[in-house]
Amino acid sequence: MESAGIELGISPGGNRQVKTKTWLKHANETMPDPLTTLGKIITELMEVKRAQDWNSPDDPNKEKVNRILSEYSLEYGKGGYIVTIGATAISKTLQDIIHARDLSGLQTEFDRVYQNVESDPASAVTASCALLESLFKTYIEDENLAMPSDQTLKPLWKVVRKNLNFDPALVEDEDLKTILSGLAAIVEGTGSLRTHKGSAHGRGKTVYKLEPRHARLAAHAAFTFSSFLLEAWRKRTQIGEERLDMFKGLD
Repeated sequence: MESAGIELGISPGGNRQVKTKTWLKHANETMPDPLTTLGKIITELMEVKRAQDWNSPDDPNKEKVNRILSEYSLEYGKGGYIVTIGATAISKTLQDIIHARDLSGLQTEFDRVYQNVESDPASAVTASCALLESLFKTYIEDENLAMPSDQTLKPLWKVVRKNLNFDPALVEDEDLKTILSGLAAIVEGTGSLRTHKGSAHGRGKTVYKLEPRHARLAAHAAFTFSSFLLEAWRKRTQIGEERLDMFKGLD
């Protein structure tokens, strides 16, 4: 409890269960971000295995903690982050793709979003924008495209959109055209929110305080966008590999 930054002054009496409840109640009432504190408290339980127990199953208390968190619409994230479950499905999909493709740059920004969405919404918005920038740069580099001289969000997106044929003007289906227009709006809105309200730039006289719900909105939009783009990229790569297989042995 003390290593998580909780200061109680005196050690509470009673058995371990009573002591733990006393510490947690005190943390909930006094700590500026109780969920971040809780994440620090349970990190060892949720992530660390003893050296001699690598092949043993997880501590049953870990599953119990996960169940209790879910009852309150919360979820433990790697690194000690306690987050709301709002975008669990899509964030897990994105996390799976990031791990499968070993996209370390995206992982860094993904973790920054989770780390700050509750405690520092402005930083979470900045990380959401950086997640998209990192994704676009990764795509451009892997596809050997010309990197724009201005490596901010919109110029990067312009290169990726053209290469993936995400331009709404090139699509006949009106429903898909609307969705693709929405992707462009996500890029525009995320970049603007980062510029005007995020932590990356100075601010003018009028400052609107970002709240966690605003950060979650930006994060959810960035996660959804990134998952769709990565899946489209993977699909196109698979099609290209299938075409190459058709010509194998013909020479």
